[in-house]
Amino acid sequence: MTYTPLERNQLIANTALVVAAAGFAVQPTLVANFPAYISWMPHVKMAFEAALIGGLADWFAVTAIFRRPFNLPIPHTAIIPNNQERIATTIGVFVQSNFLTEEAIRRSASQHNICGSVAQWLEKEQNSSKLAHEIGVIAPRILQFFRHNAVESFVQRNVVEWVRTCDTNSMTAQMLQAVFNNGNHQQAFQFALEQADDWLRRHPDQARELLAPVIDALIGPILTKIRSSISNEAQGVVSLIVGGIATFAKPETRKAADQLRANLGAALNVEQKIIDGLINLTHEIRNDANHPFRQRLDEIAKYYIGVLSVDSPESRRMNAFKDKMVNSPDVVQFFGSMVISIREAIQKDLNSSKPAILLSIRDALMMLGRNLAQDSQFQKDLNQGITDAACFITTAYSDAIIEIISHQVRSWDSEKMVREIERAIGGDLQMIRLNGTLVGALVGLILSFMG
Repeated sequence: MTYTPLERNQLIANTALVVAAAGFAVQPTLVANFPAYISWMPHVKMAFEAALIGGLADWFAVTAIFRRPFNLPIPHTAIIPNNQERIATTIGVFVQSNFLTEEAIRRSASQHNICGSVAQWLEKEQNSSKLAHEIGVIAPRILQFFRHNAVESFVQRNVVEWVRTCDTNSMTAQMLQAVFNNGNHQQAFQFALEQADDWLRRHPDQARELLAPVIDALIGPILTKIRSSISNEAQGVVSLIVGGIATFAKPETRKAADQLRANLGAALNVEQKIIDGLINLTHEIRNDANHPFRQRLDEIAKYYIGVLSVDSPESRRMNAFKDKMVNSPDVVQFFGSMVISIREAIQKDLNSSKPAILLSIRDALMMLGRNLAQDSQFQKDLNQGITDAACFITTAYSDAIIEIISHQVRSWDSEKMVREIERAIGGDLQMIRLNGTLVGALVGLILSFMG
């Protein structure tokens, strides 16, 4: 039979108490049957009496902590269940005084390099893989939750309502202000220009194929009218004259005539001219830090920051456009279907045998760990930020946290709470009972000899 630590210690303490009671009970019999040891019997009697008294006293004390001995209404018994409210308050105050103070948090944070430990942990592939795997386990369940029609409809309604009630102009102005205030937008703009220019230079044909439909959509009808205004007869006359010159003229003149004919065809290909102009303009802006386009970009941003921050025609037009968008069922359905498509694509990838998303997450976590491990200054700054945030949260919400803890303790079932506490510390208390029995016997023996 297997005993828990509480049951084993309780059995030992009860055995010692029973032995003390049995010894006290049989002591007169020992006197009658062993007259040769009659001079020792008073000492034996005193030892058993004191052991019994000590054992019974400690049994009563230990039992009174958790329940009423023999279920009798004795005062100051069943201490834990009768003081559950005070225990809850005391635990809350203890946690607040020893764990949720700014001093305690900063002292603990100063003894640990949280970011350094996280970085070292993430650097190891097995740890990053494990974390990515856990994300892969949790993410499908979250996505599955949002697949319910009720949840999907609720989220969509609230998002649309939030967009409808928010001031788009103020939000846009604040975002522009944040981007353009510190001047970092030029670095970001330069990076985008470099990437775009490099790609355009390496893939000019693909660039023209991509831009041609855009140009055609913007000014295609205008160009069609311009071309139609030049009659076929006029173009034929020009070609005839140029052909005649090319036939009878000198080679140099013939070359110039051919160039003229080619230029005439190219002149009518306005789309190509515009596309080449855009490619060249991108290159010029990239290489000229003081290009007028950059200055014009700053001027436009400052202008819109100003007009969108107040009630202006521009602000009203932007909000009107926003309202038109959110009130259009087709637009809402489009964005809703786009979100659903993205969600389904993620779900499909996560359910595959080798999810590409999780591999990317693992690599990103490992890279984050390596970069964080190599930047000690950033570790210090991040640790400081985490510490400041923890101090703010505990200062602002410590009372609420304590109330949650106290409320939880108060809501516990008293019998269950007693069993849990007794299971945790009852084994040691049973050994106190054993010690009381043994110490009582020893003290009784000593007093008997002294007497």
